[in-house]
Amino acid sequence: MQEQKELKRIRKAVIPLAGHGIRMMPATRAVRKALFPIVDVRGRVRPVLQLIIEEALNAEIEEIGLVIAPEDEAQISAYFSRLPGPLKKVIGNRKELLEAAEMPGDLSDRLTIIKQHRPRGLGDAVLRTESWIDGDPFLVMLGDHLYISGESRCCARQLLDAYEDLQAPVSGLIRKSVDAIGHFGTVSGRPVPRSKGLYTLDSVVEKPEKSVARDRLRVEGLPVDTFLCWFGLHALTPEIFNCLERMERDGATEGGELQLTGAQAMLSSRRAAFGLEIKGDHFDTGSPHGYVEAVAAFAGPRD
Repeated sequence: MQEQKELKRIRKAVIPLAGHGIRMMPATRAVRKALFPIVDVRGRVRPVLQLIIEEALNAEIEEIGLVIAPEDEAQISAYFSRLPGPLKKVIGNRKELLEAAEMPGDLSDRLTIIKQHRPRGLGDAVLRTESWIDGDPFLVMLGDHLYISGESRCCARQLLDAYEDLQAPVSGLIRKSVDAIGHFGTVSGRPVPRSKGLYTLDSVVEKPEKSVARDRLRVEGLPVDTFLCWFGLHALTPEIFNCLERMERDGATEGGELQLTGAQAMLSSRRAAFGLEIKGDHFDTGSPHGYVEAVAAFAGPRD
């Protein structure tokens, strides 16, 4: 009788945060974009980063690695610390406000700080986590993306469920028009039979030109000039580190940055890798327009 292979679940998430937030200057000279405030429909005010962490915890992630620039450690650590006694006294007996103010400190036990001394791209940020990941599969969550699910499971949980079924790399996907793909990693793939919204990936291109997308990235079953783009969530196996290390040795960088998309393209040429259309929406809070969209979406009523 053939021994059944042990199924692995993803327990760790990586959130890269070391970028300068150029698109959001000059505000990012005062505060990192990960700490920009978002107000929800109940009037609670939380920073972008806390909402990303809560998404991870809702998906049953147990440990979270924050990849930060060394100069940001004091600010990030100060936020995710226990509520000082004098401030607790000022809040007084306002229970809901006190619980909200204490939440960042409650999250601190789940967090590990990992330093990226130079912001050399998303791929480099992920590579800095290799020893902390310690050979396990893991989830990458972009540090400026927020998510609103269109079903009972949160967006990250949808992806992790797919990973547990496939036991292979799988990235969240969302449909974008040809006019939007210049802002996103864009993929081509073949629909997996009897698995709606799941694709075996063939090609991955970072922010392609329209002509390249029309020539190389069209996907069967999608309307004309509609493409599949990264959603901002990636369930990865530790094999990705071998690809990143190979790219680093070969000097395969773009503008001095090591791109995760390049490593994902390399990995998909070596083994089966998948994409899953997420039922929900994402918001790039690292751009002015995306931040405004996120503020409006989180403050407004949910269907």
